Amino acid sequence: MHSRSKLSCAIAAVLGSGALGHVAAANAADENSSADQIQEITVTAQRRTENVQNVPIAIQAFTGEALGQLNVTTFDNLIKYLPNVTAASSGPGLSQIFMRGLSVGSDGTQSGGSISGFPNVAVYLDDQSGQLPGRNLDVYAADLERVEVLEGPQGTLFGAGAQAGVIRYITNKPKINVTEGSVSAGYGITAGGDPNSDLTAVINLPLIADTLAIRGVIYNDRHGG
Repeated sequence: MHSRSKLSCAIAAVLGSGALGHVAAANAADENSSADQIQEITVTAQRRTENVQNVPIAIQAFTGEALGQLNVTTFDNLIKYLPNVTAASSGPGLSQIFMRGLSVGSDGTQSGGSISGFPNVAVYLDDQSGQLPGRNLDVYAADLERVEVLEGPQGTLFGAGAQAGVIRYITNKPKINVTEGSVSAGYGITAGGDPNSDLTAVINLPLIADTLAIRGVIYNDRHGG
């Protein structure tokens, strides 16, 4: 009788530890699933607001938060994170952007991937086209909501000059009934050269309740020689 009691206690202990282990594993699985959950990114690549995972085209989207974490301020910074996109630069705003082998070049040469006359990579600031032959709209990444990079022909929605793809800079819009602002600054010293400095200030002010608001951005970025 005494031995049976010991056996029953041992079985109960094993079953209890198994149940606790199952609960712990379930909790760990829930924590891992929530930690590994992909953040939802909303885009307007097809002229309507939708989750980036539901867009049936090759697209990369960088939120304003991601741009800040990557320290992206110019196109030269951004291109480091864009596969299938390269650029030949002659200076700020003078890059020839190549996407899938086609460029915004002005010279019609087969070896250069350009067909002359008009760009093959469209550059947009919000809904305004800004592509020019041999140039790119090098938008400073101050107060951007996101950047969308669409690879492949996009002429149906973005017109001529988008045969190879589109780069879209989308700014933060004014917020109704919200007063907010932010300031960020940086300073650095280059050995044997001039100092570097940057300053960005953003302010959002409501003017008419539920109707009108204004958002302003000021920035200055100086790179020492």
